[in-house]
Amino acid sequence: MITVEAALTKIQEAERGGALSATAAAGIKRWLDEAPFVAYREKLLSDIEAGSWKPLDDAFFAVLEFGTGGRRGVMYPVGTNVLNARTMAESARGLADYIRRKKGPDAACSCVIARDTRHNSPEFAELCARVMAAAGVKVHLFPEARSTPLLSFAVRHLGCDAGIMITASHNPPADNGFKCYAATGGQVIPPDDSGIIACVAEASERDIPEKPLETALADGSIVHAGPEVDVAYIQSVVAESVSHARGLSIVYTPLHGVGETSVAAALKADGFLDVNILASQRTQDGDFPNVPNHVANPENPSALQAAIAEARACKADLVLASDPDADRIGVGLPLTADRSGEWTTLDGNQIGVLLAAFVMKQYADLKRLRSDHYLVTTLVSTQMTKALARREGLRTEDDLLVGFKWIGERIDAAGHAGFLFGFEESHGYLKGTYARDKDASVASMLFAELVATCKDRKQSVLEYLDDLYIDVGHYGERLINKTYTGREGLDKIRSIMKAFRESPPKYVAGLPVTEVYDYRSHEVRDLSGSGKVLPLPQPSGDLLIFHTEREGVRFAARPSGTEPKIKFYLFARTAVDGPDSLPASKAQTKAVLDQMTSDIEKYLEEVA
Repeated sequence: MITVEAALTKIQEAERGGALSATAAAGIKRWLDEAPFVAYREKLLSDIEAGSWKPLDDAFFAVLEFGTGGRRGVMYPVGTNVLNARTMAESARGLADYIRRKKGPDAACSCVIARDTRHNSPEFAELCARVMAAAGVKVHLFPEARSTPLLSFAVRHLGCDAGIMITASHNPPADNGFKCYAATGGQVIPPDDSGIIACVAEASERDIPEKPLETALADGSIVHAGPEVDVAYIQSVVAESVSHARGLSIVYTPLHGVGETSVAAALKADGFLDVNILASQRTQDGDFPNVPNHVANPENPSALQAAIAEARACKADLVLASDPDADRIGVGLPLTADRSGEWTTLDGNQIGVLLAAFVMKQYADLKRLRSDHYLVTTLVSTQMTKALARREGLRTEDDLLVGFKWIGERIDAAGHAGFLFGFEESHGYLKGTYARDKDASVASMLFAELVATCKDRKQSVLEYLDDLYIDVGHYGERLINKTYTGREGLDKIRSIMKAFRESPPKYVAGLPVTEVYDYRSHEVRDLSGSGKVLPLPQPSGDLLIFHTEREGVRFAARPSGTEPKIKFYLFARTAVDGPDSLPASKAQTKAVLDQMTSDIEKYLEEVA
């Protein structure tokens, strides 16, 4: 094995040659030199001897911080910009220190920890529990894999000060994450997030004590969360039911995740007894072996194809899928009355407007709809929600950044008693206030009730969606994802956002781009030549929304907070003049979106 002195020389040479950034070189030297990182020295020396500069640069060039979903990234045994035992321990200790400072040194503090089925999730969850216990925080630890919304529920149900969910949601198998929850059951938001980050930074400078699991279980500083939490959670989900229709055949896939413990359990408890859990994707497996490209993301139509094939074979009415931590859903439906024929999938906005319209309609029929009810969604979700809510005399809170934590915060700020339904375009939905995060269980249950109710009315869900379009216009949305990994990828994402800020496209789909809403600089800038700038209030985030001269046609750009991606959200709307004009309106919306996609792709080729 190479010596530390020889390794330092190699690091210096790699930095001079451009194989290592200055920040990565400094981080590696620190991990070789300082006592808190001695356990990682052998792995570092091995990588340096092998000249593994690219993985080392990616692992050390930055510090992985909290984004819209917490701390999420690639796993690698060493490094500050990746997830490993050290960065997980720092995260847990930083959270523990923040809780204790916030509550006072003598106050009792508690935390609940759950994890999904990913590689290293069991080990990371136990590690976080040992670190929290050593810091004087009582831990409720789920011994088996559980869903993210159950964790959100458990924080509230158990009266804890915080929650930790070990998950990377629908990311590839190489990823994992540390998702941090406040006492509300919602993901941490300002100022708590920055306070936790500061405490994590402090923890990164020192040794992090751990209490042995056996000792902690014996003295009660760690207790196993029991099945009574699961029971209470499922009861809370089922309490959100809005229909008695149950005549339905369902094919459900957990995509190798935890959904059988939550989604399937909720469907059964709600009275849906004809649920076929797809055998090929039923086993909990962090490799997601039987999902195309091993990406268990229900936003991708390809992830539902095996379930759809099964549904066609058994002539089911509905396909439901949940991602590995069971907070998002995907939906598949037959295109016609022939359930053995062609099927289609719905995008996140279509699922959201269908559920929102269904819940409002059912509440109205049940005489439960009140004038103080409201819906919550985000700035990059469809504006059709607002049109549907306006039709029912309800308001929509839709000035939120991406990330369900903002929806959770708005529920508490606007009043939980009036909260009716919330969603974001990335396939996350919530009805009820038992949790403060998106939940595949309640969304799947409600969608099953929607399909069963439509079936009783001799109507398909797609026909129901068409009726909504006829009422409020045809809304279409599209998402462009661009992935750029590593240090170079981060630089490219920043460069693209800079280009869109400083010299955005002048036209999209043949329409002049008239103004941009910049949520980082808090400005509304006129792009038509006047140079006029108006102030833009909160929220604050790295998000640009561009408007065209045609109402309803706009697009947005933002870097992802949880993946090495930049995302572009495209929106178009076409008026509908009665049922006969709907096909033409759909075609016009599609044409606009197609041209917008082409124009933005061309612009990216020029600036990326």
